[in-house]
Amino acid sequence: MRRNHNKLYYGKYRYKTVFKMPGSLIFYPTTDEHLLHIKKIHPDLPDINFMADFILNYRNKMKFRFQDRRCMFYSDRNLAQKLITHFWDYWVGSENVDPRMVNVGKDIVGCTRLPHGKYQYQIHLKKDAQLVMNDTQVSALSEFLERNVDDCLVTNYNIIDFLERKSPYCFGGYFYVKDEKYLAPIYMMAQQAIDKVIQFRKVKNGSNKKTTR
Repeated sequence: MRRNHNKLYYGKYRYKTVFKMPGSLIFYPTTDEHLLHIKKIHPDLPDINFMADFILNYRNKMKFRFQDRRCMFYSDRNLAQKLITHFWDYWVGSENVDPRMVNVGKDIVGCTRLPHGKYQYQIHLKKDAQLVMNDTQVSALSEFLERNVDDCLVTNYNIIDFLERKSPYCFGGYFYVKDEKYLAPIYMMAQQAIDKVIQFRKVKNGSNKKTTR
């Protein structure tokens, strides 16, 4: 499953549960057809059948991945407890996110440390920003970011070259700003060119863990 699991963890699924299980790669690919086939050819393996049924029944209520011999599940508390109860002997660790960070929104990311230690917002420009920004707007945005260099950070070379007129194209990318107060003037200069704004919310690292026994 090619997903950003850290973002899923903070943005939607509060509980991360990890198991170390021999033979876990048997579940690849994790399609319904393959899981049903596993149940058919291994009717005498209760753990394998439980895992297959669990994924079949709750696929839409969780995310998961198998990595080497480790199985990682991102779910709510109820499903996490079901897994731990059944796979107690394979359970190696659990974490849960501060409940304030659950379902906070698709453009809000929880983190224990802000990007570069201080920036709360990440502003993404569209790949075709050059088509919706005129020369005056590009110059104004470039000068604004340079004036506020202590509170705004541009690390993307595509954006740097675009703002410095080294390239007529933007190609997309993002830059950081420290506080919400910088968003209004940036929107005034480049509203049509902004693809999205990601907000980072700092949370205390208060997760519960169970280490390998």
